[in-house]
Amino acid sequence: MKIAVTAENDNGFASNVNPHFGRSPYFAIVDTQTDEIDLVKNEAARASGGAGVSAAQLISDRGVEALISGSVGPKAYTALSRGNIEMYIKKGGTVKEAVEAFEKGSLSQLTSPNGTPRK
Repeated sequence: MKIAVTAENDNGFASNVNPHFGRSPYFAIVDTQTDEIDLVKNEAARASGGAGVSAAQLISDRGVEALISGSVGPKAYTALSRGNIEMYIKKGGTVKEAVEAFEKGSLSQLTSPNGTPRK
């Protein structure tokens, strides 16, 4: 399974989890079967609008089935839901800790948006 974790930098599994989905500088795309990680720069992070929807498309195009982030805004939530990407909450910690918590089933699944879009 491929999961995406919002990441503050490109330090692999040691990257800190970024609290915001659409504005996250990077996404750590982890294949849980092989433990391979691919750090993808989020070019939409500095966009004046539509960052969440663009970020949703970015991870969807990479075959991601689940997302781990601190928050997801309403438009991004809708885009991710339409792409059948499950969303889970993790505030703080590293990408490695987020993946381990996901694999243990200890993360809360997001069932509605919990972020506020930037204006």
